[in-house]
Amino acid sequence: MAEEDEQSAADRIAAGHAALERGEWSRAAELLRGGLRAGDDAAALEALGWAAWWLADESETFAARERAFRLYRDAGDEVAAGRVATWLAADFREYRGEAGIGRGWLERAHRLLDSHPESVEHGWLAAIDADFALNVEFDLGAVAALAREAAEVGRRRAVPDLEAVGLSLEGLALVCGGDVDGGMRLLEEAAAIVTAEEIALPLAAGWSLCCVLSACDGVGDFGRAEQWCAAIRRFTDRWGGRQLVGVCRTSYGRILATRGQWAEAEGELAAAIRDIDDARPGMAGTGLARLGELRARQGRPEEARELFDQAGPAGLVGLGELALESGDAAAAADCAERVLRRLPEGALLDRLAPLQLLTRGRIALGELEEAERQVESVERTAEALGTAYLCGHADLLRAELAAARADHEGARRACEDAIDRFADASAVYEGARARERLALALAALGRDEQAEREVEAARLTLEQLGAR
Repeated sequence: MAEEDEQSAADRIAAGHAALERGEWSRAAELLRGGLRAGDDAAALEALGWAAWWLADESETFAARERAFRLYRDAGDEVAAGRVATWLAADFREYRGEAGIGRGWLERAHRLLDSHPESVEHGWLAAIDADFALNVEFDLGAVAALAREAAEVGRRRAVPDLEAVGLSLEGLALVCGGDVDGGMRLLEEAAAIVTAEEIALPLAAGWSLCCVLSACDGVGDFGRAEQWCAAIRRFTDRWGGRQLVGVCRTSYGRILATRGQWAEAEGELAAAIRDIDDARPGMAGTGLARLGELRARQGRPEEARELFDQAGPAGLVGLGELALESGDAAAAADCAERVLRRLPEGALLDRLAPLQLLTRGRIALGELEEAERQVESVERTAEALGTAYLCGHADLLRAELAAARADHEGARRACEDAIDRFADASAVYEGARARERLALALAALGRDEQAEREVEAARLTLEQLGAR
């Protein structure tokens, strides 16, 4: 009888592994739990940890993985224990926002793996190290080096999903550091790998696709983003994984908001916040900040403020924008400087929004010489990043400074350039705001009829968008 029970448990575990490979997460978890009733099995617990991960079950993910780690370690299987420790490090950062504990698990993984010959586990450890360098330390040089290591291990070990993740992380680091063309080439190569080649770890596909969408969102390359959205939808239809999809939907929601599709944007952002808050609460700040931006555009500042407050550090630029709109330029500058202090000089893309806010605060405070230097810095960065959307924002900043100097002709030209760039980028809201500023410049030049036409065009656009 005991032998039959043992065989039945083994059969259930084998069936659970097979269900996991097919992406049948609930069925896999059910079978593996049933098999584990007969006793602990490290590989079955590791598999259960993955099934629970895809189901966004925090409690079971941690319980299964921590138990698997102990069993592997006690059995002397350092490579397997190091593999599980690597993913536990990611879990602590993503599920709970506990990067310090995650860093401890990474150190544990290194201690277990570093003395062994190269294996795919070393590549995934390098990838998670790169992820921490990107999202915790903001060290783009370390991200690129670690990501290249991960990709090289993937190529040597013939693991295309690991190679793709390494390429994605290096590409994202390059984009954030200002090399948009070089970074996008790597990101799109990675996305092509995960959509065309057979991969062993499905999360690699979602990870890589989310990286390319995040980069497109950051630089305002909305046309390129649209091309990859269909691939992301196919991924979610096949594998699910709302903890991954939530991050992607945050970027996609912002893209929709910028292009003027506010109803669709609200749906995406609300869904993203629900998914991330349920599955990865430690990563919810960006989604809350994006929804706050939409509320501010809609003319609902109090709701926007509440969302920015909930977003934590991710909401600081939004809070600064609200302060500036209400006339508190000093508070706006303080928010911007607080964000900039956390970011290294080389993080050009991440520094751009707070730098623009700081510049607008300086202009409002009448500190025009300092503002001039900052406008020039924004212009150089936008030109280096090279998208119409970012260059349009730099033009608008130049127009604001020109107006403060009573250079109304300069303000007019800069506003017209911004309007053209925002049209190229399909940035509808920004285009309407640029028309409002153009109307002010035209009125100051005594061209009242043209100014009225610009005001009316802006009003109609904002009305169609649903702004109050």
